[in-house]
Amino acid sequence: MSSVTITDIATTSISDDILQLWAEQASQNQLNSGGLGVLQSLWSYATTSSDGFESSQVPLVLYILGNLTSNMEMADLYFSVDTVNQVLGIANQLLSDMSSDPSLDMEESLGSQLLWCLENLFPLMSTTYEPFSFSYENLDLQYTVTACDSLDNNKIMQVGTTNSTVSLAADYASDCDVSIFSLTCKPQNNTFSSQFDSDGRTSYSYYLASDIQTKVMMLNSKSNHVANVNMSFTCGTRVCDRTATCVYWNFTLNKWSSNGCQTQVKDGMTRCMCDHLTSFAVLMSGVVSDDNLNDAILSYITRVGLCLSSLSLLLCISIQVILLRRSRRDVAVYRHVSILNMSAFLLTFNLSFLACDFVKQDVQVTLCVALTFCSHLSLLGFFCWTLVQSMFLVCRLVFVFHHVTKTEFLVPSIILGYVCPVVIALGTFMAYFPHHYRMNVACWLDRSSGAVMAFNIPAIVTMGLNFLILMVVIHKLLRPSVSEGKSEDEDVVKKLVKAVLFCTPQFGLTWAIGIPLFASPTNLYLQYLFVLLNPLQGFFILLFTCLLDKKVMDLVKNSFMQSSATTSTVTTMSG
Repeated sequence: MSSVTITDIATTSISDDILQLWAEQASQNQLNSGGLGVLQSLWSYATTSSDGFESSQVPLVLYILGNLTSNMEMADLYFSVDTVNQVLGIANQLLSDMSSDPSLDMEESLGSQLLWCLENLFPLMSTTYEPFSFSYENLDLQYTVTACDSLDNNKIMQVGTTNSTVSLAADYASDCDVSIFSLTCKPQNNTFSSQFDSDGRTSYSYYLASDIQTKVMMLNSKSNHVANVNMSFTCGTRVCDRTATCVYWNFTLNKWSSNGCQTQVKDGMTRCMCDHLTSFAVLMSGVVSDDNLNDAILSYITRVGLCLSSLSLLLCISIQVILLRRSRRDVAVYRHVSILNMSAFLLTFNLSFLACDFVKQDVQVTLCVALTFCSHLSLLGFFCWTLVQSMFLVCRLVFVFHHVTKTEFLVPSIILGYVCPVVIALGTFMAYFPHHYRMNVACWLDRSSGAVMAFNIPAIVTMGLNFLILMVVIHKLLRPSVSEGKSEDEDVVKKLVKAVLFCTPQFGLTWAIGIPLFASPTNLYLQYLFVLLNPLQGFFILLFTCLLDKKVMDLVKNSFMQSSATTSTVTTMSG
C-alpha cells in the first residue's frame, strides 16, 4: 500500500485511505522512505485530473504539505526546484477546490494554512543562482537572485515585474547574495478570509479586492524579514478607491492587518509600502454602507444628469439654428453662434463620457484612446467658447458705442474656439501617446504622467478670465445704484442676481468646484455639489439661454407660427 503511485490512481479519484497513509508518512518524518514521493503523486494527480480533490480531502492535503515542510526544516533538508514546482501545482488545485466550495475557508481558515505552507516552503529550497519562474492558473512564482554589491546605492532590487521592488533595510556585506521569491496568488470568491484587524471598528465591512503577493527574501541562504517592499495592486475588475487599505496576513491573529504598511491610491491603483516581508494584499471596505450608498447615488445622478443635459443641448442647438435663420442683427447672430458652438462641444463631451461606460479599457484600447481624445478636445472647445461669449459680452458693456464687425468677431472666435482646442489636444496626444496618454483604468488623460494638466491648466485659465469678466458685469450693474433711488436699487439687485444666475453656467464657472474638490476629494458635500451642477450644465444652458429668455421664446413662437401659416397656405392653394 505504501508504494501507491499515480499509475494506480490515474483514472480514479484519490481515496481517503491513500491520503491517510500519505499523511502518516508525512507526520512520521519518513522523508527518505517515501515521504517526498507523496508530493510526486499528489502533483501528478493535481495536474492531470479534471475532478480535483474532494472537499473533505482538502484539509488532509494541506496537513500533508504542512507536515512535510516542518519535517524538512527539522531534518535540515532542502527541497529541489522541481519539488517546489510540485508543491505549487498542488496548491493551485487546492485553490480551485476551495473556490468551488467557499465554506471550506470560512470554517477552517484553509487559506491561511496554505499561505503558511508556501511562505515556509521557499526558505527550504536548495540554493540556486539561476532565476526561474512557474505559472499556474491561480499561482505565479518568480525567483530573482543577485549579488548584494550589484544593487544600487539604495539597495533596491526589482522583483519580477515593474510593479514590485524590495530594498534592504540594513547594511550587509558586499559579498552576500540576495534572492527573492515573489508569489502571486489569485484567489477566487471567498477563498481567503476578509477578516481585518480594524481596531474595533466593527461597523466596517471589508473584502479582498486584489491578488495576494507573497515576498520571501534570502540573504546567503538565510531567511530575512526586515526589508522595505513597494508594491502596486489593481483592484480586480474595479478601480481602487479611497477605501483601499494595504494589509498583510497576520498568522498570530489569523487576520489581515495594516501595521507597518502605508497606502496610496492614485489613478485607480493602490501603492503599498511596507517595512517587512510576508503575504500582502489590498482590502477594500465599504467603509460603511453609507459610503457605498453615496457612491451609487453620485454615479446615478451623474448619468441621469448627463442624459438630461444631452437632451437639453439637442433642443438648445435646434432653437439656436432656428434663431440664426431668423436673426437680422449682427449682435444676435454673434450670440447665437457662441451658444451653438458651446452647446455642440458640450454635447460631444457628454456623449463621449457616457460611451466610456461601455468600453473595456484594457481590451478596447484604440476605442478608449479615441474617446479620451474626443473628450479632451470637446471639453476644451466648450471652455474656449464660453470665453468667446464672455469676451463678446464685456465688449458690449464696456465699448457701448462700438459696433463689432463680422471680421472682429470671427477671427478671434475661430482662433480661440477652434484652433486653440485642436492644437492643445493634438499636442497632448503627440507628446504622451502611446504609453503615458491615458489612464489604465479610465478613458481620460493620465494623471501620473502630467497629461491631464493639458486640460486642467486651460480650464483654470479660462474660468479665471470668465470670473474676471463676471466681476466687470457686476460692477457695471452696480454703478447706477450710486445715484438712483431705492426702487432703482431693488431693480439693480434683481438684475445682478439674474446676471450671476445666467452667466455662471454659460461661463463654465460651475466647474470651479473641482478645484477645492481636487484638494479634498473625500468631501461629500463638494462631491454632491459637483455632480448636481456639472452633469446638468446642458440643462442650465437651455434654461438660461432659451427658456427664460423672453425675446428668444417669442422668436421661436413666431417662427413656428409663420411655419404653420405657410404650411396652411400651401395646403389651401394645392386644394
